[in-house]
Amino acid sequence: MAAGRDADIFEYGPGLVLRRSRDGRSQLREARVMEYVRARGFPAPAVEEVSDDGLSMVIERIDGTDMGRAMTGRPWTIRRYGAVLAELHTRLHELVAPDWLPDAPVGHGDRLLHLDLHPLNVIMGPNGPVVIDWTNACRGNPAVDVALAWVLLEAGQMPTGRVIAAVIDLARGAVVESFLRDFDMGPVRQILREVVTWKVRDPHMSASEQARMWQLVEASESR
Repeated sequence: MAAGRDADIFEYGPGLVLRRSRDGRSQLREARVMEYVRARGFPAPAVEEVSDDGLSMVIERIDGTDMGRAMTGRPWTIRRYGAVLAELHTRLHELVAPDWLPDAPVGHGDRLLHLDLHPLNVIMGPNGPVVIDWTNACRGNPAVDVALAWVLLEAGQMPTGRVIAAVIDLARGAVVESFLRDFDMGPVRQILREVVTWKVRDPHMSASEQARMWQLVEASESR
């Protein structure tokens, strides 16, 4: 059905998909995180089964499109989706992280962080938004999650055609404004440089994305 950076997704019977790791990474901890947040009312796919070696995981199939494509397909909804993304962050950060999760790469805290909670990892399902891809989940300071989402909204490139990419670039300001509106920006700005220093080491980030990340840091610090 689909292929991500480190896993392939296959149909697996009614209402289910199988996610198979390509790089030998176990998904046992990710499945445990999904069960943990679902048990506390946070929207994540239900886990049906995980293989003994953790390489294969059968989860609930969420029918719908990701938030990024939903926004670009209906540009007049961008501000609303930014607010929805902010609400998901707020709800997640109300949860205390279990002690078996690792600490975030920057900052300190005891909240549950997704560490990749941006529009492409939110599926707009028939019953509302559902957050997927919990690979990076950790414990830490909520400002880290918010700062990283801000960085990706400002600098990230979506896998789309040129026309839609142009729409995204024009709309970045609107979605960022609606996403950040209700957060306390003091702690977020304070940790932004640390977050970008960590994120630019990601080999999946292009040179242009890295440059835009640093531009954001400089613009934020000049205020």
